[in-house]
Amino acid sequence: MIKLYLSFLFAALLSLKVCTVTAFQVSDSVATISFLNGVEKVESMYFKLKIKKDQPSQSIDPQANQLEQILNKVYYDFEKATFTRDSLINVGINNTDIEYYIFDDAKEFKEVVDYISIVKKNELYIPKTEKAQTNEKLIIAASRIPFKPFYKLKYKIFNDVKFIILLGILGLFLITFLALLFFLTIVRSKNAKQKKHIQEYKLLCQSPISSLLFEYSYQEIESMTFDQIANEFGKSNFSKTLFKDTLVKEIVNVNKNLKGEFKDKLRAIYTILDLDKFSLHKLKSRNWDEQSSGIVELFEMNIEYAVEEIEKLIYSKNFIVRTNAVRAVLHLSIDKDLKFLAQQKYPLSKWQQMSIYRVLKNIPKTEKVGVAILLDSENHTVRLFGIRLVRFLGKIELIEKLSKMYDNVTYSEQEEILKSFKALTAFGELELVHKVLMGNDHPLSTLAANLLADIGNEDSIEFLCKKVKETEDFKLQKCILTSLHALDEQRFEIEVQNLNQEHIYLIKNHIKDSLLSYV
Repeated sequence: MIKLYLSFLFAALLSLKVCTVTAFQVSDSVATISFLNGVEKVESMYFKLKIKKDQPSQSIDPQANQLEQILNKVYYDFEKATFTRDSLINVGINNTDIEYYIFDDAKEFKEVVDYISIVKKNELYIPKTEKAQTNEKLIIAASRIPFKPFYKLKYKIFNDVKFIILLGILGLFLITFLALLFFLTIVRSKNAKQKKHIQEYKLLCQSPISSLLFEYSYQEIESMTFDQIANEFGKSNFSKTLFKDTLVKEIVNVNKNLKGEFKDKLRAIYTILDLDKFSLHKLKSRNWDEQSSGIVELFEMNIEYAVEEIEKLIYSKNFIVRTNAVRAVLHLSIDKDLKFLAQQKYPLSKWQQMSIYRVLKNIPKTEKVGVAILLDSENHTVRLFGIRLVRFLGKIELIEKLSKMYDNVTYSEQEEILKSFKALTAFGELELVHKVLMGNDHPLSTLAANLLADIGNEDSIEFLCKKVKETEDFKLQKCILTSLHALDEQRFEIEVQNLNQEHIYLIKNHIKDSLLSYV
């Protein structure tokens, strides 16, 4: 009895499952057919019509050729294939059916259902509604544009102001680019030619200069005329500015490396060929490099009468012209008056000061150089240079003037004055040095303490002892103790003991170690 009941239950469940699967299959089939009717094309899928061969064929249309064309036709729209099939059925061909092709292979409807599910997920189809709407929008948009022939529209673009401006900018850029390219090409070609000519002129100048220097005496060269010397270089070349410029540079370069009679010979060649006038003409040029070149040439060739023309460039706005002019005037002028330098409005750089000092230090001691006038200048860089000159040139007579101006000058000038006192061993300025030592400025007090090692007396020892107790600056303490050791070694030992500090003992050991005396 139980076995019979279980058999009946299993059969019921099996029939229920079959019914459920069948219901799902029917639902999928209906959805697939509905989908195919709603799309225009499915990717990689098409349809054909076929006649079932298992059906009787008596009712086939006698027009076999027309029917064969219909059967061979490929349909991508399922709805059109269905319409054609129904038309054939209506004319009596009842055994007509639709055949499905996927990737050119005929498929069963079950396989079509599975493929359509994949197509839906990946949207590999063209809906009829979207194309219709798109076509409709395009037709509506097109209907709003009035028809005009192309030959009337082709110039309409030039009515756009922004576009015209853009074309203008691009055109201007192109023209500028071409102009610059042309200019650079011309300049480069010109420079290349000039360099080539300069090299040729250098070779042309070197041999005559050597023969004139070594084959003729100074008296023989001085007695020569322009034509005689010019023939050595080729007289026709003197009409060329570039040749004369090259010749001057060659003479100046040779002059820098020679001494004695050779320099006199070169100067004679330079003046006989009127190259001094050529250099003077450069001073009137508007180009600063031409002016500077002319000044250097006249300076190197020692053309004294050119001082008046060079003096006009002393206050030039250009730094290089101004520097070279000052050097040339100091070197060439008979009177070494520095008044023009005291009136200088532009600041003197260290490079300018160095170049001027090189000229001044070579002036014979018999000639007086008016350094005092620089100390009264309104330009503080000129005053600073004047203080340095007092130290470098050993102008002891100006120590008193430096002492009087100490309180009224800049900080950097005060430092230079103290350095000058030390270099010149200014014993008469102890009062000022003591005052600076006891001041609150550590760098100046350090310089004063250093100075007292050379010019200090008994009063200086007391000031040093007092200051070392007041200050905590290590560098200042070291300088004070060093000067104290130089003035009175016994007092030095006493003060170290009184201070009784670890770093003071270290300073003491450093001072007394002969190996560290310059450290």
